[in-house]
Amino acid sequence: MRRVVIALVAMVLSLTAAAAGWRDDLKLVRVGFIAGDNPSQEVARLEKFRARLQYGLAVEVQLFPARSYQALIEAMQSGRIQYAVLSALAFVALDQDCHCAEPLVQPVADTGARGFRALIVTAAEGPVTTLDDARGKRLAVGRTDSLSGRLVPLAGLEAEGIDAEGYFARMVETDDALGALKALTAGEADVAVAWTTAADPMTGPRDSGPIAALAGDGGLPPAGVKVIWQSDVVPFGPHVVRSDLPEEAKAALSETLLAMRSDDPDAYDAIEPQFSGGFVATDAIPYRRLGGLLADITRPQ
Repeated sequence: MRRVVIALVAMVLSLTAAAAGWRDDLKLVRVGFIAGDNPSQEVARLEKFRARLQYGLAVEVQLFPARSYQALIEAMQSGRIQYAVLSALAFVALDQDCHCAEPLVQPVADTGARGFRALIVTAAEGPVTTLDDARGKRLAVGRTDSLSGRLVPLAGLEAEGIDAEGYFARMVETDDALGALKALTAGEADVAVAWTTAADPMTGPRDSGPIAALAGDGGLPPAGVKVIWQSDVVPFGPHVVRSDLPEEAKAALSETLLAMRSDDPDAYDAIEPQFSGGFVATDAIPYRRLGGLLADITRPQ
């Protein structure tokens, strides 16, 4: 019996030493995020998020404010940071440069939506009823670097054999999908790009996309718009870690993040104010699918 007890004690001590070992080796995790023009204010705003990660990891966590996604990509590649909050486009760019990072979680909308669908729409009572009818018409689009307002819809059409530049009579340039919808309702375009996180873009919550927002403001006619094309779901941006982070650290981070909305809602709201549904586990597959669609991707700034 004594030998059994000694063996069990030795096993516990060994496991304890192993657990302490990766923390002793890691010592510090730096978390990169977009800080905008006031980094010190953003660092202060994210303190509850930083503290929650540090509590879950039992390792010191520091915030690394950056002015651009390109800066975060370079910091992840070099190993100056071990964790980054990225857009979907930024992770695609990082993943194309080096397979040195992996998504752990992504936020979801309060409806459970894990991403958005890019749309091409037209006036519900207008003469255009299908994508074929839109040939030779004016298409309102967003900026050249807009994922939902240009990159995804035009790449999606290209995947179906449609070269938008030659298919439509003219591209009507606007700032974003909301601007494209306004151009459609003003008669400056015949079809327009849009996006939605809702099953029905006309009846979804106000924050589910520009159609719902414009309808809520009374900016759409009573009949609204109809969808003549839609993309597959484009995932919201992930929280990623370097692949060489210890597996125990990845597991601790995942556990902390997945429980954050319920355990510490203030910490969750600090880092994901736009997505109130919490975190769900994810991996690189949906982002690599997006990368395959956007073969000629514009690097994020």
